[in-house]
Amino acid sequence: DISTLISKFKDVGLTEKDMVTLSGAHTIGKARCATFSSRLMGVQPDSTIQTEYLTSLQQLCTQGFVINNNTLTALNLETPVTFDNQYYANLRSGEGLLKTDQLLYSNGSKTTRELVEFYIQNQPAFFENFKTSMIKMGNIQPLTGTSGEIRRNCKFINSYSSA
Repeated sequence: DISTLISKFKDVGLTEKDMVTLSGAHTIGKARCATFSSRLMGVQPDSTIQTEYLTSLQQLCTQGFVINNNTLTALNLETPVTFDNQYYANLRSGEGLLKTDQLLYSNGSKTTRELVEFYIQNQPAFFENFKTSMIKMGNIQPLTGTSGEIRRNCKFINSYSSA
């Protein structure tokens, strides 16, 4: 939920504004169906997804009645290879691909929803705030030693041999 997201960002020294701003990076890139398929299926699909978008994602991610988790789709169908503020407009129209993205608008706090609306109207402010938040995120010290690790591949925990 949104309070958990806010808390996780706060735990590393980032604000609610940083969270919404950095989420704008999802204006470019792709995601596998495995990362969002839980929103599409079941007795009650996620009601925050716009109906036509939901149908197109269900068609994309299923073969018969089986989810094809390896299928890729753009995070932003409107301008998939352009870094812009379209991501935020997608959230307002119910076309946020990832649940954590759509939460910023559909089930967000007053602040997250207001920031989404602000960035829809003000792309230069999004660009400026994104630079500031990226620098702030880049200054977070990674956990190492017994507290954490810097992964060689972000999908997998590093394995160590005792030899």
